[in-house]
Amino acid sequence: MKRFLVINSGSSSEKIAFYEGEKEIYALYLENVEKDLGEIEKVLEEKGLAGKEFVPDGILIRVVAAGEYFARHRIVDEQTFEELKKVRVTNPLHVISTERGIKNAQKMFPGVPVILMSDTAALVNESRRDLHYALPREINQKFDLARWGAHGASYGYIMERIRELDLLEDRMVVCHLGSGCSITALVKGKPVYTSMGETPLEGLMSSTRAGSIDPTIGALLGEEMGATEAIKLMNKQSGLLALAGSSDMREIIEEAERGNKDAVEAYEMFIDGIVGKIGEFAAKMGGLDAIVFTATIGERSVLIRNSIVAKLGFMGFEIDNSMRVDKIEDYINVAKKESKPIYIIPTNEASYMIKEASKLLDNIK
Repeated sequence: MKRFLVINSGSSSEKIAFYEGEKEIYALYLENVEKDLGEIEKVLEEKGLAGKEFVPDGILIRVVAAGEYFARHRIVDEQTFEELKKVRVTNPLHVISTERGIKNAQKMFPGVPVILMSDTAALVNESRRDLHYALPREINQKFDLARWGAHGASYGYIMERIRELDLLEDRMVVCHLGSGCSITALVKGKPVYTSMGETPLEGLMSSTRAGSIDPTIGALLGEEMGATEAIKLMNKQSGLLALAGSSDMREIIEEAERGNKDAVEAYEMFIDGIVGKIGEFAAKMGGLDAIVFTATIGERSVLIRNSIVAKLGFMGFEIDNSMRVDKIEDYINVAKKESKPIYIIPTNEASYMIKEASKLLDNIK
């Protein structure tokens, strides 16, 4: 059984989890680790998860970066850092943390393969109909531009589970609703459309992301603030946070119920954005046979699901609110008997990454 260390690097934090197979055996979350590895190494030594006592078979780092190179899982080598430099313009926030995560991993466990887990690999498929932008081809090629998408680890897992659970329908949408939100349309289980683009900024508004806006606004902000600060503003200071003063949907719902107009507007825009994207994908596929909700909000918020599905009755969807959904083992269909299926399937991104990393390591031995 292989052992893995999974690192999720934030702008100034590290979330580290240890797995034996797909079983998590320990996890820790550390803030303010931009420069100092001391705290991480101290904690690992105390838990017996450093040095000779615990040597993982691989260290997994999810990378949210655009481009052909990052559209597949890769073992880190010298080229990796060169490729990361190329995408700093479009992914300045993610690239810095990814580089730090790689270097931390290499220092903690020298010689252990560090594997970049692509957050787009599950979505970059020949089945995709929306991959290319309507820009001059030489521009797309020069800057390696495409709708690469994101949340690929989640979608990869869900696509596998749909088949394993025998839930496959011809035309489905999967709604990944968490702090970041996206939707992917599947035809016969393969991705055909996804809401995120060159970066996760395109598509739905979410906790702190503006979602799709007039590109002229981005150009204006870039000219005024500089590209990096403009991207930071649209990714970290916008979305629900900008509209309602909170990035936490639970707080926004509470404020909306109290009559806070900003919270009401934020909630309604959030729901309308999701419903609109589902409707767009349904129209492009020529219909819709099933909806899947996943990720934190998608799995846990009855109100959000109800608000979305209430607007989709004309397509044959209706929720059965008599069902209890407080504990979901594999999945649950919350639709009424006369409705098309509405599934809640808990996602497990670590499981997907570990399976993919195991395949990669097996192939190089």
